Amino acid sequence: MKRRQVLKYTALFTGAAVGAPLLLSLESCASEVKNVNTYKPQFFSEDDFAIVKKVVDTILPATDSPSASEVGVHVMIDDMVANVYPEPEKQIYADQSKVLMNHLNSLETIDKSQLLLIEQGDDEVLRNGFQALKQQSVAYYLNTEKVGKEFLNYLPVPGEYEGCIELSEVDGKAWAI
Repeated sequence: MKRRQVLKYTALFTGAAVGAPLLLSLESCASEVKNVNTYKPQFFSEDDFAIVKKVVDTILPATDSPSASEVGVHVMIDDMVANVYPEPEKQIYADQSKVLMNHLNSLETIDKSQLLLIEQGDDEVLRNGFQALKQQSVAYYLNTEKVGKEFLNYLPVPGEYEGCIELSEVDGKAWAI
């Protein structure tokens, strides 16, 4: 075998040996986009999932930007708690959300004033359950692709860091991270 052929085969086999695991690992990172309309809850019951959807839309209603449920925040919350939370944290979240869902089920309507009463109330478990849901709602909303690209400044490959700039220099929009 000639030296040129040996080098050619060596490069081919090295590329295959390095490339195959890399390709498989990248493929495993690709996640399915969940359809908001056909999603079946994994952590919450169907009734509680409907309440979560109402709550996230009360926290982040549609204005000039989409509502939280339009970008799938309620789906992301259910999916994250069911599939990502470690078991001890999942149990704490389950205990708090059970108290929260029982309270919300007892209300005639879910509106901002009711949520404000929960947030300022004396029941610590109820308050913590609502605050966890509220924090997730805001965080997941701001990290959705639609909100990040269409309603925040989005720069996938950032350039030079500028620490102190006027908001007017970036069209009055916050940055998507």
